[in-house]
Amino acid sequence: MKTVILSHADCDGICSAAIAKAKFPDADVFFTKPVSFLRDLQDTNADIIIIADIAITRKDAKKIAELLKIKSRTSKISYFDHHKVPDVISEADISSSAEYIHQLNVSASELVYRHYQNEIPRERVWIALYGAIGDYEDDTPFVHERIINWDRRALYFEVSTLILGIKNKQFATYDAKRDIVETLSLGKNPSDVPGLVRSAKEAVTREFKLYDYVKQHAEKTGKIAVIRNLPNFGFRGPAALFAATVNNTDIGMMFIERGDHTDVTARKRNSSTELNIMMEECADAVGGSGGGHPGAAGARIPKGSMDKFMHLCNKYIS
Repeated sequence: MKTVILSHADCDGICSAAIAKAKFPDADVFFTKPVSFLRDLQDTNADIIIIADIAITRKDAKKIAELLKIKSRTSKISYFDHHKVPDVISEADISSSAEYIHQLNVSASELVYRHYQNEIPRERVWIALYGAIGDYEDDTPFVHERIINWDRRALYFEVSTLILGIKNKQFATYDAKRDIVETLSLGKNPSDVPGLVRSAKEAVTREFKLYDYVKQHAEKTGKIAVIRNLPNFGFRGPAALFAATVNNTDIGMMFIERGDHTDVTARKRNSSTELNIMMEECADAVGGSGGGHPGAAGARIPKGSMDKFMHLCNKYIS
């Protein structure tokens, strides 16, 4: 039977895909993201479809729920996610068509591992821990109970190798990330991928240089610190965080203009604002889409709507 894994291309998504591939070694792995998930799901045809770490945008939610119903007629669908379900649909709209494993405040990697743990080698739990730590979802009973069994210093080294290593051009492509998924699924570690440790070290050096760049160019817009059109697109999260740091705000954002739209990345230092909800509502109000997690979120908005979007975000915070 043909099996396809659709996953996010960040640390948690890569680890989720690797755990699923440990269960289904012959599966094809494809990476997607919320803004393109509807199109990519339409193009996916297989007997078994595994979806991991992909948030559903409010803009596409109803269409995705309907598409899942159509796909479920010919495919067995398992959907693992830890993002907020958009308010225009319910969990039942998804679970009626797919095996829907959904839980907030845990990593997708943890969800996938817990589901398949009795069918894969015990040591694949390392991958689940990598994904949890990498997505800042390591404060769970599952992680606490298992991290004591391993040398956490080695785990953090491997997580850092993966997160930082894929920021360099050599490992930023989907083909390179598929190779990483294959390596992890076979029981090896990120540091076993040729060149990934060196790539991570180079990324660290560039990240320190990034701080100096943000310090010179970030500006404050209301209660939010902003950095625009960062030269290196691979450092979106750190750039947003550094913008908040150097401007002493609770929330930072990074904007990159790309063709007819602008990509937004948001991070917070110390704020009760749930960024995923703020990004979803404010992006929706300007004709875009957004979401993510309470502390780390993103959006895609139409070109030319940045000022209105920022006004709405500041109003939301107030």
